[in-house]
Amino acid sequence: MKLYKFSLSALVSILILSSCSDFLDTVPDQSMPTETAIQSPNYFLGFLYQAYDGIEDRVTFDYEAATDNAIANREYYKSSKAARGGISFTNNPLGDTWESSYMQINSVNWFIEHMVIDTTKLIPTPVRFDLDSVVNMEIFYLSLGEAYFLRAWYQFDLLKKYGGLAEDDKVYGFPISTKYLTYSDELDLKRNTYQECVNQIAADCDTAFKYLPLAYTKSNGTVGEGLTNDAGRANGISALALKARTLLLNASPAFNKDNNTELWKSAAAAAKEAIDAIGDDDLLAFSAYFNKNNLNDAKYNNKDLFFRGPIVATDFTLEKENFPPRAYGGNGRFNPSQNLVEAFPMKDGYPINQSPTYTYDPDNQMANRDQRLNKFIASDGQSFAGITLDTKEGGQDALGSEPNATRSGYYLKKLLDPSVSLEPGKQKKTTRAVFLLTRPELYLNFAEAAVNATGSPDDATYGYTARAILAKVRKRSLGTADVYLPTISGKDDFVELLKNERRIELCFEDFRFWDQRRWSAGAEDVSYINTPAYGIYSDEPAEGRSFASPYMPLPFKEMVKTENLLNNKGW
Repeated sequence: MKLYKFSLSALVSILILSSCSDFLDTVPDQSMPTETAIQSPNYFLGFLYQAYDGIEDRVTFDYEAATDNAIANREYYKSSKAARGGISFTNNPLGDTWESSYMQINSVNWFIEHMVIDTTKLIPTPVRFDLDSVVNMEIFYLSLGEAYFLRAWYQFDLLKKYGGLAEDDKVYGFPISTKYLTYSDELDLKRNTYQECVNQIAADCDTAFKYLPLAYTKSNGTVGEGLTNDAGRANGISALALKARTLLLNASPAFNKDNNTELWKSAAAAAKEAIDAIGDDDLLAFSAYFNKNNLNDAKYNNKDLFFRGPIVATDFTLEKENFPPRAYGGNGRFNPSQNLVEAFPMKDGYPINQSPTYTYDPDNQMANRDQRLNKFIASDGQSFAGITLDTKEGGQDALGSEPNATRSGYYLKKLLDPSVSLEPGKQKKTTRAVFLLTRPELYLNFAEAAVNATGSPDDATYGYTARAILAKVRKRSLGTADVYLPTISGKDDFVELLKNERRIELCFEDFRFWDQRRWSAGAEDVSYINTPAYGIYSDEPAEGRSFASPYMPLPFKEMVKTENLLNNKGW
């Protein structure tokens, strides 16, 4: 991603909204007046690129390790503390992004407010982006579309993490801010309703889609088609996919108190619009999808990747963090659970112990299973990270063999590069980017919305049936051997299968933690979120789960310095 890197001292008065006093009174250059500085396209675009620079560059595995999918190998890690009841009104070990999201939103608001066309001037744009008048306007509209997308992106972060049912029994989101705020503005804002926040995000996505190219293809040489060589930037597909994700969240039980079918219909329609725009193609093979050379960086050939974080080169952060200790000092930090292992079906698509063809063997769990299991999770006897794993009780890589050894009996493989080496003198690093909006997720979003909107997995009201779209997700790993999906007839059984498919397809991509919460039926329903995680070394849970509420608390420091924020139930 070719973005200008700006320090905070190169930006004009970016306010951290969460505090009346915590704002950054900065200018681009101590010797340059603000009015002059913002006439430079580089400085002007800095407000936009500041928001890009805030996009995460890796998956946060801590959330996954606070679910029944995984555990951290040390109890003092924040995921373990949070999962075992450590989240309180005053403290959230998982941290918060309230301040950072509002900082980015405020930066984008400044940018949008100044993106005004003035036809009375020789150069109608706020700054001259390019000497060529046609290209100048293309950059203007491209950048404007990106700004609306990025505002929607950070608004969604706030909605996902802080939306919930409050003590007055109403569902709220976050305080909406669509204007640039300074220290003199009223900052003690009330939370908007959940629906108002959803509408705002959807509207920003619609505006972004209006101005952005559907995809960067470099087909005709215009800026909108990739002349900038800036793959990794938001495009029209990004906007449609984010809108579909937002509307699915809105329709989910935790926020859709009355099970309003209209919300499911809106979510299905939004996902259909996105699929219509890209076509209902089969998913890329795993080798192409996760290929580090296929990150869509000025190549535009990963059709299943709609939006990603910045590319990180010469890196082995995830491998150092998660390789087994015996692999030259890996920290083995995040361990898949036995629960997750058992969630993968047999290779005919049937759940374990239900297949009419294959017998599930607890002593040889990887045999005759969905290929994703072997691709995502490393188990005893596998060759992984340059060693042959020995995780059986008493083994060289088992619990107790080393302080950083697995607690569950498994090591993480998904998203790690097996070509990386931690061996001193032979170290080999990799290139990666976090996948943020993808075709597999979009397909799963559509299937869930469509079956809940229509009541049938075979209703094609929204152009495709939920069954046909789900089949495309399963086809990548099961091929034509999936004889189980056709046997599922009722809505409820299909929804349960779909939830399990989300669990395994999107594991370790920061979905399970939030899926469990949105599927909860109100503040008192902790059945999803408090399912313990098991390992292979005991019939007892490897780690329990003790969350007080499916709704997360608002940051304590925001609550104590404001009067108008109403917290979620349970806190």
